[in-house]
Amino acid sequence: MDHKIHGIVLQSIRYGDTSLIVRIFTRNEGLRSYMVKGAFNHGSKNRVALFQNLNLIQFVEVSRPNKGSLKYLKDVQLAHVFQSIPFVMNKSAILMYISELLSKTITEQEQNEALFDFIERSMLWLDLVDEHYANFPLFFTLELTRHLGFYPKANLQEGWCFDLMEGSFVHDFPVHPYYLDPEVASLLSQLLDLGIDETCQVPLRTSQRRDLLDKLIVFMRLHAPVMNDFHSHEVLKSVLE
Repeated sequence: MDHKIHGIVLQSIRYGDTSLIVRIFTRNEGLRSYMVKGAFNHGSKNRVALFQNLNLIQFVEVSRPNKGSLKYLKDVQLAHVFQSIPFVMNKSAILMYISELLSKTITEQEQNEALFDFIERSMLWLDLVDEHYANFPLFFTLELTRHLGFYPKANLQEGWCFDLMEGSFVHDFPVHPYYLDPEVASLLSQLLDLGIDETCQVPLRTSQRRDLLDKLIVFMRLHAPVMNDFHSHEVLKSVLE
């Protein structure tokens, strides 16, 4: 019996007239790339719609005799059909942001079941809720830093700022420009170590939410170098209300 692999689609790139090269973050094998032949052909079993960004899928891997070539997929199925994300503009913008964030930060091949489970649970939560999810990008970005190994140290004291380079709250303003002033640092401290439901209930003004997300992107860029060319958070400025 063929072994089903659980995966999250990170990126699909058109290859030729009818095929795709798909990057998939799998639960048991880590990041993998596959060739999907005929994805744009009418009646194809592996149709292109299956490989939309952040789709949760199951599939069987087909090995190739030539070790240097990409493997193929077969028996691809959606593990979950998103009910609201594709049809709600704000959620679609969040998906675009999360998709780019993951594509820029998940670059290693190693297995990471905890990271996979975090992404899957988060997307299922976003698909289920009808309201109170404007803080979701803040929660997701912060939790992703935990899985990447540079989650902020929760050591805030009154009047301290947050050093983005050191990843911790400090008494004195750093000599470099990468820090949060005490007001924004206090907002960040409120969100640390909260679950997704708790984070999304924290009352934030739109301006606070946007400013904090911008600063978290700077934090990511400082600690994950592949984040240099990143733009989709700008789209969220119109939906984080």
